[in-house]
Amino acid sequence: MSRSNELADLIRDQIRKSGPVSFAWFMGQALYHPIHGYYSSERARVGRAGDFFTSVSVGEVFGEILAAQFVELFDLVGTSDRFKILEQGAENAQLAKDVIRALGVEPKSAQWEYWIVEPSAVKASNQRAHIAQTSIPIHWISGLEQLDPFSGIIFCNELLDALPCYLVEHDGRKWMEVRVQEENEVFEFVRRPIENPDLICQVRRLPTPSITPYRTEVNLAALDWVKSAAQALHRGFILIIDYGFPRDELYSPLRTEGTLTGYYQHQRLKDVLQRPGEIDITAHIDFSAIAEAASGEGCSILGFTDQHHFMVGAAEKRLLEIERLVGAGSMPPDQQRFLRRYKTLMHPNTMGLAFKYLLLGKAVSPAEVPSGFRLGKDPALALRPGSQ
Repeated sequence: MSRSNELADLIRDQIRKSGPVSFAWFMGQALYHPIHGYYSSERARVGRAGDFFTSVSVGEVFGEILAAQFVELFDLVGTSDRFKILEQGAENAQLAKDVIRALGVEPKSAQWEYWIVEPSAVKASNQRAHIAQTSIPIHWISGLEQLDPFSGIIFCNELLDALPCYLVEHDGRKWMEVRVQEENEVFEFVRRPIENPDLICQVRRLPTPSITPYRTEVNLAALDWVKSAAQALHRGFILIIDYGFPRDELYSPLRTEGTLTGYYQHQRLKDVLQRPGEIDITAHIDFSAIAEAASGEGCSILGFTDQHHFMVGAAEKRLLEIERLVGAGSMPPDQQRFLRRYKTLMHPNTMGLAFKYLLLGKAVSPAEVPSGFRLGKDPALALRPGSQ
């Protein structure tokens, strides 16, 4: 019996016992079941042999630019304490490896520690083997709650879009929850009244759709994550990199069926119910809701931009150095390679507009906007948290 069939049977058993399940529960099982879940498998998920590409797939350039931004944020905090850089959602730890390598040559690297939050002991073991020896101390924990509040940076890259989300649908009169039922061995959607009080509260913040029926996603897990991240920080920054939009753009009349998508071998799948455990499932996040949740935990919104503008700003010094080399009639192979990969990351037709960057600060008042966000829009206007 295949992995997906075993997982499908487990989900069917739960539905037969308790009735239709929330899509958040279904997605949680499909992606994170400890044995049969998509992210619990050893199969390749990223790159040509996998189901999707990420910025990390382009090469070490992404990690190098992030590392340069972390150095800048460290200088803005101006602390003499040891400075933690904490990543959650490290997957195979390639990004961690790239960031640590780049940080290792910095003069202040002796003040830094790298931490990875990884609930899976098997994954943590694989990550240790992949990174091997580093010039910066690296540690693993299974949850943010294991650390006392610290000074540093908490960041995630394509984590929140993969957290289990709820589905809701407006029928022209009110919002209903879209749950998952089973009929003749096939999973299908069914509408039910919303009972979860947290979901009811968040749905009240959604704009009333002008076109119905209107189906969309609400990611309560993402809000819980940013609250936990804010509580874990004594002083520092939270950097979130992911697919998503401000609320007004995400819940647009153009998206009457939401953003929920499956991926398998680089193909988009509209039906996300029929192959649990075999496909990736993702949904764009509401950056306005994330900013609101963080603000409630004492964070300020310092920057919001897309990957194109972030890359242009954060790599400015390196680009000026390349320009100087070109002017002198010299372009070393490593700089040529950097430029090729950099263009893939920042070009609007590739990854430049797909990813958004949100920078939050806690107990920090930087005198200047970090370079990666200098070309972005005013976050207060772009996100308008609390405007609904």
